[in-house]
Amino acid sequence: MSKDNSPFGIHWFRRDLRIAGNAALQHNWSVNKGRVVGVFCFDSVFLSRPDFSHNRFALFLKSLKALQLELRAAGSDLLVVDELAHTALPKFFTELDAAPTLFTFNRDYEPFARERDDRILEITKKLKIETKTFRDHLLIEPDELFKSKPGDFYQVYSPFAKK
Repeated sequence: MSKDNSPFGIHWFRRDLRIAGNAALQHNWSVNKGRVVGVFCFDSVFLSRPDFSHNRFALFLKSLKALQLELRAAGSDLLVVDELAHTALPKFFTELDAAPTLFTFNRDYEPFARERDDRILEITKKLKIETKTFRDHLLIEPDELFKSKPGDFYQVYSPFAKK
């Protein structure tokens, strides 16, 4: 980044590779008046899954390219890194001339993703970078709706649907 000291944000793209409807990106965009850089880190765990075919990878690359073009048209950019997030992001943060005012990403709920995200949150906390996460692909998050108290899960659909 240049030596321009204007506030800027960083958005970590993962599952949601779009601008429209991306709550975390839109929030960052609003806070930093459009000065947000997108970052995408290839995840070897995800890429090595048996259901990740060469056709799926080709579509994935096309989606990243389309996102990059859309961000550039909006005055931003997308950095694509072939390294795990917990090693790439700390390097990225420390090599910047100034710290971002905000780092955002959308939550993921799979066990390996939650572990990865916790590592990133520890890193941003240590570096004193304000970080906000947002709802992603679920209408109701895992700990959001209980019968009466946390851990009291619904067993029947009708009462759940009414609430």
